[in-house]
Amino acid sequence: MAVLLGSGIPSLAQQRPLKTDDADIVPTGRVRLEFGVEFLQGQRFSLSGLEGDLTRLGVADVHVGVGEYAEFQISGVVQDFLSVSRRTPAAIEPNFAGDATSDVGDLVLATKLKLMPERKNHPGVAFKFAVQLPNASNESGLGTDETNFFASLLLAKHVGRAHFLGNLGLAILGSPVAPNSQADLLTYGVAILVPVRRKIHLVGEIHGRQGPERLGNESQSQVRLGAQVQAGGLRWDVAGIAGLKKFDPDSGLTVGITYEFQAFNRKRVPRTTK
Repeated sequence: MAVLLGSGIPSLAQQRPLKTDDADIVPTGRVRLEFGVEFLQGQRFSLSGLEGDLTRLGVADVHVGVGEYAEFQISGVVQDFLSVSRRTPAAIEPNFAGDATSDVGDLVLATKLKLMPERKNHPGVAFKFAVQLPNASNESGLGTDETNFFASLLLAKHVGRAHFLGNLGLAILGSPVAPNSQADLLTYGVAILVPVRRKIHLVGEIHGRQGPERLGNESQSQVRLGAQVQAGGLRWDVAGIAGLKKFDPDSGLTVGITYEFQAFNRKRVPRTTK
């Protein structure tokens, strides 16, 4: 990172601390690195019956522009730590001693395809699909051991100085308690970014998923309010978090940084003359 800092260029697309995706993509050959930490109070886990304060270290995202209309993404969490304050009857009994547990977070692999750039009379449009791998185990009480699939339509539009984002999609979640079963949930997100000064943006969103209430596949919804500040070749961010559903955290805080650099150049095809 220290070597790369000399070539960083601020990005037009804005992401952290939001969960709602922008329809814009990283330009070809550029790499965006996002890294942060989250502190969540009153986080509940339905399968293990655990409740407590969750610290997420290394909430990381890597975005790579692989073409004029495509972006590849990898995201995950280096380590989750749960300080257990309360236990309820578990559907899948966790296997750890003491009042704390930890595990690596699930890895998500995703591709975003740009379908239409933003114009004066219509928003930018993109399509994103992703698969979530079962890296977090149910033995730790923090995972489901299920592979999940997501697909979303992404919209983005500038109205005056404000930048509006909208996501609508489908989540197909494997059931951790019923073999050969799944839950299909609607996913959504609405966000706004408003510049207050040249290098400062205020941001806010509501995002989540909604569907049949099945154990391990419950509905979720969160509100995030915060700010982004461009300084020192990095974009710094901070946001408060409020959960709206039973299995969301009561409250929380996220802080992080974003850095972007040119990793490789677009391959140029030589022109031939007759």
